[in-house]
Amino acid sequence: MTPTKRRAEGVRRPACGLAVHGSRVLLLAAVAGLLIGCGEKGKHGASAEKPLVTGVEVITAGAAPRERFAEVVGTVRAKRIAFVASQVMGRVTSVPVVEGTRVGKGAVLATIDDTAIRAQLAAAEAMVAEAEAGREEAERAIAQAEAGKTLAEKTYERFRKLHEEKVVTPQEFDEIEVRRTVAVKEYERALERRAQVAAKSSQAKAQADAARAMLSYTLVTAPFAGIVTEKKIDAGSMASPGVPIVVLEETGRYRIEASVPETYLGPLKVGSRVRVVLDGGGGEEMAGSVSEVVPTVDPASRTFTVKVDLPRGGELRTGMFGRVLIPVGKEPVLVVPQRAISQVGGYDGLYTVSADNVARLVMVKTGRTFGDWVEILSGVDPGTRVAVSPLERLVDGARVEIRK
Repeated sequence: MTPTKRRAEGVRRPACGLAVHGSRVLLLAAVAGLLIGCGEKGKHGASAEKPLVTGVEVITAGAAPRERFAEVVGTVRAKRIAFVASQVMGRVTSVPVVEGTRVGKGAVLATIDDTAIRAQLAAAEAMVAEAEAGREEAERAIAQAEAGKTLAEKTYERFRKLHEEKVVTPQEFDEIEVRRTVAVKEYERALERRAQVAAKSSQAKAQADAARAMLSYTLVTAPFAGIVTEKKIDAGSMASPGVPIVVLEETGRYRIEASVPETYLGPLKVGSRVRVVLDGGGGEEMAGSVSEVVPTVDPASRTFTVKVDLPRGGELRTGMFGRVLIPVGKEPVLVVPQRAISQVGGYDGLYTVSADNVARLVMVKTGRTFGDWVEILSGVDPGTRVAVSPLERLVDGARVEIRK
């Protein structure tokens, strides 16, 4: 092939590739030129006439009032987090859980050596048995003393009448009166003995109950169903009352805690509805409800703490990062349907339709989404006609026939 032919062929074969040289402006201009050149080459060859696209659906971009939000960052936490500790001191004999273990309410989290406590319980139960035996003996003594007192009182009544009739001597009557007094005293002493035995029995039972309670404390159990997030001690270590052994987190009930500027201290109340976006949850918005508002303002940061309950479900975990969107009023927002947006070279674009029904590809900067609508921050103005379908047939500069 001759050089002349190669040059001619090179003219007939325009390149459809694109080299990016750092500037977005250059990229967008190159993309637009590329689309025009390649589109014309594919459809009309060397002809300069633009293609005609029929049945184009067009809407007018307009500003609509939308909720305006103030955004603050926060951290997800479980509503219930328990630092589970032992109530007795002793050597830890086992910790049958690890981080990530799911447990039910009452599940054993750790066991404490119970040898000494079992010995205390045995001694207390022996005291209870002894007190019960003493109580039975006291009851028999009371019955015997009561019988003696009854006999002595009856004898005294008979001798009193005989003494009044001068049948018995005063000395004989005095002896009977002394016997009655002795019988009454013996009965009273038997009652006192029973009271002492009852007190001793109650004390022994209380000691036994305390020993049983201490024995139950050697089993450290879960106060609620949840997941173990931290194990702070291993078997063989010494457990002390109040020193956590494991950290237990209740699953299914979470909230996000955020520091909010003091400007919003008035509008935010318990029960206020807000929106929450969790970056770890795919960025999807969810509804939240303010459950607590800490009224104290931090003098250093000029913020106060707000706690927002999150809906049940989802893969929520303590420590996740999230954003709380607080409604602060409404503002006009320029929106277009999401289906009007095209991806061009990694950027967002849409086709505008001019007064003479020519489609132009315009690069835009998008913002928030509102259902099926997306906010346009820059690129088009309100009142601009925008094509929403069929985008796959549109090219920059194409003539369009608008669908009625």
